[in-house]
Amino acid sequence: MRSATSRRTSYCRLCASSCGVLLDVEDGRIARVLGDAHHPISGGYTCPKGRRGGDLVHGPDRLTTSMRRTPDGSHEPVPVSRAVTEIAARLRTVVDRHGPDAVALFMGTQQNFAALTPPMVRAWFKGTGSHKLFSTMTIDQSAKWVVAERMGTYLGGRQRFEDADVWLLAGTNPVVSGNGGDGDGAVVQNPSVTLRAARERGLQLIVVDPRRTETAALADVHLAPRPGTDAVLFAGLLHVVLTEGLHDDEFCRRYTADLDLLVDAVSVVTPAVVQRVCGVSADLLRHAARVFAGGRRGMATSGTGLCMGPHSNLAEHLVAALNVVCGRYLREGERADDRAVLTRYVPARAEVAPPSRSYEHGYRSRIGGVRAIRGELPSGILADEILDPGPDRIRALVVSGGNPAAALPDRAKALRALRSLDLLVCVDPRMSDTARLADYVIAPTVMYERADHTAIMEPFFPRRFAQFTPPVVTPPPGVVDDWRFFLDLAAASGQPVKFAGRILDPAAPPTSEQLLAMTAERGRVPFADLVTARHGQLAGDSGALVGPPDPGAAGHRLVTMPDDVRAELGAALTEVTVTQRFPMLLTVRRIREAVNSTGTRVPGLVRGGTNPASMHPDDLAALGVADGQQVTVHSASGRLRATAKADPTLARGTVSMTHCFGSVDPGDDVGVNVNALTGTRDGVQTINAMPTMTAVPVTVGPAAPEEESR
Repeated sequence: MRSATSRRTSYCRLCASSCGVLLDVEDGRIARVLGDAHHPISGGYTCPKGRRGGDLVHGPDRLTTSMRRTPDGSHEPVPVSRAVTEIAARLRTVVDRHGPDAVALFMGTQQNFAALTPPMVRAWFKGTGSHKLFSTMTIDQSAKWVVAERMGTYLGGRQRFEDADVWLLAGTNPVVSGNGGDGDGAVVQNPSVTLRAARERGLQLIVVDPRRTETAALADVHLAPRPGTDAVLFAGLLHVVLTEGLHDDEFCRRYTADLDLLVDAVSVVTPAVVQRVCGVSADLLRHAARVFAGGRRGMATSGTGLCMGPHSNLAEHLVAALNVVCGRYLREGERADDRAVLTRYVPARAEVAPPSRSYEHGYRSRIGGVRAIRGELPSGILADEILDPGPDRIRALVVSGGNPAAALPDRAKALRALRSLDLLVCVDPRMSDTARLADYVIAPTVMYERADHTAIMEPFFPRRFAQFTPPVVTPPPGVVDDWRFFLDLAAASGQPVKFAGRILDPAAPPTSEQLLAMTAERGRVPFADLVTARHGQLAGDSGALVGPPDPGAAGHRLVTMPDDVRAELGAALTEVTVTQRFPMLLTVRRIREAVNSTGTRVPGLVRGGTNPASMHPDDLAALGVADGQQVTVHSASGRLRATAKADPTLARGTVSMTHCFGSVDPGDDVGVNVNALTGTRDGVQTINAMPTMTAVPVTVGPAAPEEESR
C-alpha cells in the first residue's frame, strides 16, 4: 500500500529565529524538514536541530500521555483530567496550610515559543496569589533588567542592524546560537549569510569573546579578553571614547544626567590597565574604540556570555553606557521601529524613562533580603527558597517549559531542593531531569501539533513580519495544549482566568485559533489574512516616526554612573580570580545542535553525544592529557569527569563546556552537567543574586581510572 504523503508549510519553534520550514508528512508523521526558500526572513535557512524536528515530535522518548509518580518512585500513565483534579487538590492543601507563597512557578525558555502559553500561565499564577515567580531570564540575562532599573531607558528606540555601519557583539556567538541582538533585529535569521552580507555593504564587525568563535572568525576586530574581565574591557573602551572626544556630545547633553561622573570613573581604566587585567593589547583596544565610535550608526549588543559571568551587572551597564555616549539611538523625527505586526504598537518618543530601582521596594524574599525585579524573584535563590525553613518556604513548584534541575547553579543543592518538595509538577514532552523528579508530568502538544503565531517573537525579527501556522500533524490522544492545562487547572482551583481582556469560560473554552485571534486584535494585519498567508506576511511601513517627548518627561535623564555601579567597577579592577589552587577558568559555549537541554538527547544530533571539556592543545600537553582522555575538573563548588577535547580556538588557561547536559540517571550517557562546578558561595551579584555561571575558576587533571563521574 502506498503511503499518504503531503508537503506542509509551517515554522520552527525551537528558538527566536522562527525559521520557515517545509514538512514532508508521510502517514501522519514528519518524515523530513526542509527550509522554506519562500520565507521572507529565513529564506530557506535551517539549523541542525531544526532539521531534526521530526525526531522531536515522534522520537521514542516523547511522552504521549501524562505521568504520575507512584509510591515506589516510578511513574505511571494518568489521564490529564485526573491529573488536573489531583494537582488542584494538592495545591489547595498547600495553600490552606502554609499560604499562597508556598506555591511557586518556574517559567522556562521553551514556553516562550508557544504564543498562548506565557499569557495563560501568568493568568493561572496570578490567581494563586503567590509572589514566588521564577524564570530562566533571571539565571542568564537578568543583568539587562538591572541596567534599565539603574540607568533608565531611552524610549525613542535603538538603532538597527539593517542600516548600521558598525556593530559590536559581546559574549554571544550568533553564527551558532542565531541570536546576536537585544531586540534590534541583529543577526537572528541565517546568521552567517546575514553577517557576510552586512560586511559586504561596509559594516565593520567587532566581536568581544575569549574564544575565536565562529562569529569572531568573521569579525574585522576581535577582542579576546581573559574570561570574566568584560567589565574592565568596556570601561577601557569608554575611557578611549571619552578622553579622545569621540562621544556624541549633543545626545549626552540632552539625555544624560551625570556624564562627568562616568568620565571620572573610567579615567583610571587606561588602555595599559586593560592590557594588564584583560590581556588585550592597548593598541587593539584603542583601535576597537575608534572603529566603534567612528561609525555613523550601530550598537553594542551582548549575550549570555556577559550576563552569566563575574560582575555581570556592571559589564551590562557599561555596554549600555557605550551605546549612550555614542548616541546610538533613534532621534525625534527618525523612522520609528514599527515591527509590531500582531501586537499593539507603542509610539516611540525621544524621552527617557528614568531609573526606578523597583528592586528596592518590590516583594522581599527571606533569602538574603533579595527583592523581586520586574515581578520575578531571582532563580539563583530558588533552591534556598525551597530548602531554608520559614513560614513561606516553597512546598509546591509548577514548571512550565523549563528544566531547572539542569539549569540551576549548584546542581547538588538544586536536586536536593526539587526532591524535597511536597508537590512538583512539570509540563514537558519528555522525561527531562526535572520531569523525572516530578510528582506529575503533564505531556503537552509540541510544535507542528498546535496552532501558533509569531507575536512574541516580533522584537527579534529584522523586518515587519508575522506568521500563523495551523497544526501540521495530529497529536497523540493523551496530550494536551499547555494553555489548556493551565486553564483547566485554574478552573479546578476555582480561579477565574482573564485572557486578552476577557474572562474565559472553562465550561466552553475557546479553540487555540480563537485565542490566537484574540491576542492579535490590536495588531495591524487582520488575523484572517494572516491565516491564508502560507509563508507568513510582511507588513508595510507604517510611517511612524519618533515623536517629541511628553512635556512631563522632557527633563528625565539617563544615569550613567550611579554610586553602586562605581563601587562595582572598583571591585572589578582589584579582583583576582585565577589562583594556584584553581589556575584555569571554565567558560560556557553554545552549540548549534541544542537549545539549553532541548536536543541533547536526540540520537545522533549532538556530535559524540556528550559534553567534552575543550582546552587548548598546549594546555592538554602541559597536563599530560591526550585528546579523548578522561579528565576531572574541580571548582570550589564541586567536580565532574569529562572527556578532554583539543580546541585551538580557545586561549590557554581556559576550559570550555556547554550548559544543560547530563542526567539524574547515572545510566544515561548524555554528558555531564556543568552546574556541578557552579555555586552560590562566591561571586553572587547584588540586586539579582546572579551566581557566576561562566569564568568559573577550576583546576583540571587526568582522571583516575577508578574515579566515578559526578
